Amino acid sequence: MSVDVRRIGPDEAATLLAVVRAAFEARPPLEPPAATLTESVESMSALLGKHGGLLATLHGEPVGGLVLDPVGSTMYLRRFGVLPGLQGHGIAGRLIAAAVEEARGFDDLTVVARTELPRTVAFWERRGFREVLRDEPNVELRRPLDTFLFDVPDADTMRELGRSLAGQLRAGDLVVLTGELGAGKTTFTQGIGEGLDVRGDITSPTFVIARVHPPLSGGPALVHVDAYRLGGIDELDDLDLDTSLDDAVTVVEWGEGIAEGLAESRLEVRIIRALAHADERVDLDPRRLLMTPVGPRWYGLELPGPVRPPLAEKPDETLLVDFWACAEDELRGLDRDVPLTMSMLVPEHDDRVLLVHNARTAEWELPLARLAPQESPRRAIVDQFRTATGCDPGEVVLAGVATVQYGHERRIKRVAVFRSALHEVSGFEASGDVDALAWWDPVQEHSGLSAIDEHLVRVLRGVGTPASEG
Repeated sequence: MSVDVRRIGPDEAATLLAVVRAAFEARPPLEPPAATLTESVESMSALLGKHGGLLATLHGEPVGGLVLDPVGSTMYLRRFGVLPGLQGHGIAGRLIAAAVEEARGFDDLTVVARTELPRTVAFWERRGFREVLRDEPNVELRRPLDTFLFDVPDADTMRELGRSLAGQLRAGDLVVLTGELGAGKTTFTQGIGEGLDVRGDITSPTFVIARVHPPLSGGPALVHVDAYRLGGIDELDDLDLDTSLDDAVTVVEWGEGIAEGLAESRLEVRIIRALAHADERVDLDPRRLLMTPVGPRWYGLELPGPVRPPLAEKPDETLLVDFWACAEDELRGLDRDVPLTMSMLVPEHDDRVLLVHNARTAEWELPLARLAPQESPRRAIVDQFRTATGCDPGEVVLAGVATVQYGHERRIKRVAVFRSALHEVSGFEASGDVDALAWWDPVQEHSGLSAIDEHLVRVLRGVGTPASEG
């Protein structure tokens, strides 16, 4: 499906209105009615006159669109709609990706959905938008546009990061910590406690669910919560805490998916065990810490330490965090809390790499396979390569494991990266998502190639970036 998305202005108000009105008319009746259904060409033109909008076309025909409405540091997406018969075909995703590009320099994207339409709310949540405000019948959801990555080689560094962050914290702030058992969540909280100068030793609150640490020097208290055994954040009301959350800094471990309703703004912190880094000592147990500010409280956040850029990133905020060269039998030792969900193949022949064109994303990439439960990473990629290209991949050898944060929902997953030597591909027929093949010489650029895939190939091949890239 060849979908194009372009910027539009007030002169195309009638075109955009026709598309989004058709989308809204297909929804169940609401009371009060959606504002889009009372929109006129004149009022739509006025909306577009502020900052323009986006129009999606298929074979030249309008099929979806939205209005861009900047308010402070957030970019609101208004009048978002896709023609009913074409929903579920990736058009909405293309519009959101284009909106991310248009919102460079802003802190987040924001949408307002109706609580009577749970499927619509779920649609936005699947694309990385988090609920920040509910005012019946509306729910406001925001998608942060920045994630900051920190190298944390040891526990002292983790504690110092928390201590540095504490200098910016104030009463009512919410920090949501996510990470596997032993990742360093409590160590990070200890640093926050030291920076806030609160009373009492900060240990994992697993058996008491929540602890209140009163201030020693006039600052806010620290409420330290372990949400692992909570059925929902509403259960905090039953804990009979000695302080109001509005008067304290609240740190919630295991809080993802539970603590979001506590405050309009929050700082999301995810900690994962590192796989590899060229500068790290082998006797250390390093971590990667990813910090995502959500909501207006964190506009202008002063980063608490030096940020390491990701190895590679894509416009949808998908980040390549790590790559670890390893043998196939070492896959069994990976942490289960960061799932190995996909396999990727670098198919090589005569110093070239075979790329496939993803018809759904309109992107060139390396062959990729999603793992079924209990499926071998090797078997998954071999079968997928044969299906996608009609050819045998030849001898397949594991090159290593990549750690990737996927953009929309910022899920951390791992990808097994294989290499193979193959002969010329022949007899290819387009099928599924793959509609074309191409050979790529890694010393050259390739238009439309995924930045993450490009980086992995260059690492494996020992090839630097082309001179034209600097």
